[in-house]
Amino acid sequence: MNWKPNKWIATALNVFFTPLGLVYAGAPRLGAMLYGGAMLLAAAIFFLAPGPRYPMIAGALHVTLAVVCMSVAWQLAARAPLRAVRPAYTRWYGLLAIALAYAVVIVGLRAFVYETFRTQSTSMAPSVDLGTNLVVQKWGYGNYRTFGMKLGSRPISATLTRGDVIVFDFPPDPSQQYIKRLVGLPGDKVAYRDRQLFVNGVGTQVRALAPYLDSEQAVLRPRFEEQLGDVRFNTLLGERQHAFPEPAFALKEHCVYEVMAMQCEVPPGHYFVMGDNRDNSADSRYWGFVPASHIVGKAVRIIQ
Repeated sequence: MNWKPNKWIATALNVFFTPLGLVYAGAPRLGAMLYGGAMLLAAAIFFLAPGPRYPMIAGALHVTLAVVCMSVAWQLAARAPLRAVRPAYTRWYGLLAIALAYAVVIVGLRAFVYETFRTQSTSMAPSVDLGTNLVVQKWGYGNYRTFGMKLGSRPISATLTRGDVIVFDFPPDPSQQYIKRLVGLPGDKVAYRDRQLFVNGVGTQVRALAPYLDSEQAVLRPRFEEQLGDVRFNTLLGERQHAFPEPAFALKEHCVYEVMAMQCEVPPGHYFVMGDNRDNSADSRYWGFVPASHIVGKAVRIIQ
């Protein structure tokens, strides 16, 4: 029985998974080339147009790709000759296998290798501003999940260093993911007093820098250069420091609090994190330690 691709099916398939309609229309190589080119362009946009503009541009690219593939699939299906034998990749099970293979690759990469995150607050300013994109390495950190699905867990095998920017499940509510700077490893003594951070008795503040313009409040904020190990970064202070509340978190017995100062000894299997925007960050000073099992990964590229 002779077979010819249906124009409407070829067009509709691109709505669900671009460019599956091109595969159905008998042009799998063209579909792969168009999709691969679009992914390369999306990656370029990610690096060249980061921040709040990226979702809008990426959305426009997706719509454009879908429209192009729908138009091309319609024309290919309309001009396609009758075939004596229908190719397996145009049948429902062939198309489903292609879609599933793509999904497995994407989910696997995001869950186990690298995933992108976008900051939702200014708690890490000026190092990581609101809307900044981060590429996060996940392999080796043991918390393997993406799209709300947990695919596995194992102990951390990758190196964590003081000064790293990490993503983790927020201990009071693991459904949320936070981005902070790692300042204390297991066994470290972390103190915050006189609006300065001390790790194992050594202050991290290097020098004062030119004030930072806070665009949200239109004020100049004190800015400092700090160092943890080999990592140098900038921090901000507000007009005043917030008093520390009476703590109510797990393992709080490892900490001593005063009204305007605190110190903790980080327990085994836990980490101490802080935001660079010191007076505008809810972090380990207020809600406690981050268990190793909550760490999602380490930021390997920050794209302002």
